[in-house]
Amino acid sequence: MRSKRTKLGLSIAMALSMLVAPVASAESVDTQKVDYLALGDSLAAGQSYNQTIGKGYTDYISSQLNKIGVLSSFNKQFSVSGYTTTQILNDIQNNTVKNGVSIQEAIKNAEIITIDAGANDLLQLINFDRKELKVTYDQEKLTAGMTAVGQNLTSIFTKIKELNPKAEIYVMGYYNPFPILPSQYKEQFLPLLDALNKIIADTGKPFGATFVSTADSIAKNAISYLPNIQDIHPNQAGYLAIANDFWKSINVGKKASFNDEIPEVAQDEIKYLVEKGIIAGYVNGNFGANDLITRVQSAIMLNRAIVYSDDAAPNPNYADVTESTFGYDVIAKMTQEGVFAGNNQSFNPGNTLTRAEMAKVLVLAFKLKGTGSKSFNDVGNDYWAASYISTLAENGITIGYSNGSFKPNDPITRAEFSIMLSRALNDSFK
Repeated sequence: MRSKRTKLGLSIAMALSMLVAPVASAESVDTQKVDYLALGDSLAAGQSYNQTIGKGYTDYISSQLNKIGVLSSFNKQFSVSGYTTTQILNDIQNNTVKNGVSIQEAIKNAEIITIDAGANDLLQLINFDRKELKVTYDQEKLTAGMTAVGQNLTSIFTKIKELNPKAEIYVMGYYNPFPILPSQYKEQFLPLLDALNKIIADTGKPFGATFVSTADSIAKNAISYLPNIQDIHPNQAGYLAIANDFWKSINVGKKASFNDEIPEVAQDEIKYLVEKGIIAGYVNGNFGANDLITRVQSAIMLNRAIVYSDDAAPNPNYADVTESTFGYDVIAKMTQEGVFAGNNQSFNPGNTLTRAEMAKVLVLAFKLKGTGSKSFNDVGNDYWAASYISTLAENGITIGYSNGSFKPNDPITRAEFSIMLSRALNDSFK
């Protein structure tokens, strides 16, 4: 934790109450549902690298909204493979109807709208020779195409805001679809990609649209995410990476008014997590900032904070976990993802999470990297969680206590875990 913080008091009575009033119980928040509309091209439609339409990033966003209990409806039928900004704009202006629903009606009813548009406008002006692995284009035509993208997006955003001023718009930045290009052609193509993304971001700003960058997350594992060199579409792991880029930005607008006091040092972080639907208060109207957080409760929060495949996970085969155990599905999923593991064939869902365990699960959940360069005076090199604690510190999520200690065996509270989770999700809290 940051040195400015004082250690929060630990209430044993409140900790015990948490075992019977878990995070996932009914809470003192508004329960307004959201309608989610996805507009765009083949990426929004969910086209895979093998040319089939299936689950894409929009489907996983929809699943995540449903996971936190706010999804009313999801519509991606106006997302079409090959669509350009001109075609999307024409659909809106002409009020295209599909399956008895008009696009303007869908826009009016949506609380959340995601858009990916612009790539096809330019790809049709670029020749990618997959045999020779080179890119060629006419600069004049490409410049005109960039200008048209900006103009069309302005018209799209204008029309959306006319129809629905309150809609939250999230617009996708594109990744490099040609990671196999030799360096000389990457030097030509990547500036074009940067220019397109700048147009998308700058065009959306006046309308309050949130730009979602995907380039870095795809680039980290591009060869794996884009397995077909003849196709620009990702596999399911790639779509999950894009969905997580969106999820870090999406705010579902949940609100909570708590009866008890929230420590000032954690107020912004708790508000952030509440608004994202990741955490909330108890049925009695309290938040319980000083309550100790259990292993299952931290797993639930992480499962809400990170988008995973919505396929059911296999039985984790813990001796103390059955299908009737509170949080069973989450325990199974987080075990499958390698974030949590049992001890002596038990998961111990009701056990409190220690600061060392917190470091481990956050590092694993967010796939954080470190060098082992950060040390604390109470964490030896041979301590089982030393590398996780160092990595957490290297990533700016913790700096320990002012006396140079980390106190790895201390339990962690809801407020403390909220602070750490917020920093992992959002760099502005570091």
